[in-house]
Amino acid sequence: MFNYSKELVSINPSNGKEIWKGMISTKKDIEEAVEKAQKYQNTWRKKQIEERQDIILKFASLVKENTEEAAKIISEENGKPLWEAKMEVKSLINKVQVVFDAYEERAKTKYKELTNGRESITRYRPHGVMAVLGPFNFPMSMPNSHIMPALYAGNTVVFKPSERTPKSALFYRDLWIRAGLPDDALQIVIGGAKTGELLVKDNRINGILFIGSRKAGKAIEKIGISEDKLCVLEMGGNSPLIIWDYSDIRAAINIVIQSAYISSGQRCSAARRLIVNKSLSKEFIPFLSKAIDAIIVGDSLSENPTPFIGPMIDSKASSLFMEQYEELVNKGAKILVPSKILLHLGNSFVKPGLLDVTNIDCPDEEVFGPLLQLTIVDTIEQAVSVANQTKYGLAAGIVTEDQSIYEYFFDNIHAGIINRNQSLTGSTTIAPFGGIKGSGNYHPAGYLSVDYCVYGCASIETSETKAPNSLSHGLNF
Repeated sequence: MFNYSKELVSINPSNGKEIWKGMISTKKDIEEAVEKAQKYQNTWRKKQIEERQDIILKFASLVKENTEEAAKIISEENGKPLWEAKMEVKSLINKVQVVFDAYEERAKTKYKELTNGRESITRYRPHGVMAVLGPFNFPMSMPNSHIMPALYAGNTVVFKPSERTPKSALFYRDLWIRAGLPDDALQIVIGGAKTGELLVKDNRINGILFIGSRKAGKAIEKIGISEDKLCVLEMGGNSPLIIWDYSDIRAAINIVIQSAYISSGQRCSAARRLIVNKSLSKEFIPFLSKAIDAIIVGDSLSENPTPFIGPMIDSKASSLFMEQYEELVNKGAKILVPSKILLHLGNSFVKPGLLDVTNIDCPDEEVFGPLLQLTIVDTIEQAVSVANQTKYGLAAGIVTEDQSIYEYFFDNIHAGIINRNQSLTGSTTIAPFGGIKGSGNYHPAGYLSVDYCVYGCASIETSETKAPNSLSHGLNF
């Protein structure tokens, strides 16, 4: 819950209480933040890599020391249960060694001897000032996936967090400053879409690193292309999960629940579409329906009982979710597990739902909430065909113990993340993270984030000026 006046207020979606109040960054504030980052960038990039390493290691140490406080801030501000918020905080620490290893492997200066005493040298240089625009669902870890490698590579950063989670972002930045990061190396600006637009249009910004909706991402991409800026986009998905065969139905059910409903369905890689082998459906669908119906929804800080999911980010999000749900029902979707706003808890709490949309022409939209759209199919070819019927391409998964079925799925599915017998929402920092088609623009994060934080600079060098033994044809001097 927020407003776009001069004052920004962050509200706890669980209880409606004010968490943080502050001022939206003015145009002058944004210009000054970019100016500071630009002026300091040359100093920052010239620091020894060991100096930057030491600051990052100190940051990780402070994150570990402040895990409880950081997790509570995240939980209170975006509504995810405390146990899940702690997992997010831990991921900040896990990112450190991955950044170091990836930079060593992919951005280390490389030398190659050529003929006549010449040498080919490939160096990797920072872009300059990077604008990072973060999401509300992972207010610390997702921006960190850009910020940490960008800083390590020698860039400076201006960070605009989601207007829904400013307190989380400010606490995150404070840990960096306490770790010894110079203030000008990581600036922060507060506000909504207009703030983001002013930031990315600043001609001193060299790169834009964005995580959010496809609509916002495409608008940012137009700005980046028109102004010759590096543009890295992660724009969500409409991800499919196929249930083809299993030996343990409880394991299969758990994969579905974790894929579709964790974080109240507010994850970019969450399964939105469930495709089930018809031969399993009579056993699987009733079991799944009961499991969904039993999901505990509650206050993010509650411990009796501990919820699996908390509220959606705010009542605006829950209202939009219910509009999309009702649209599907009106198109003929069969309600297997009904979704509704749990008013006894609050306007942001939503009961997870399951709709059978077999033979229904559904909008290819990212329903950013706790809902699965079920399609029952006869063949694996049909399953993969249905799975690929989307403009998105972030994640896709299958539950099967048949190797040939998995090989067919892997060879034919269109996605940047392909999982087998695993949740779609689990990712590892030691691998790339990103999608194809409408889910991104082919700059995956994760292990490959260093690739867009630097650019390769190729040189052919020799220490002396020496004429060749023979001149080129047509030359005579």
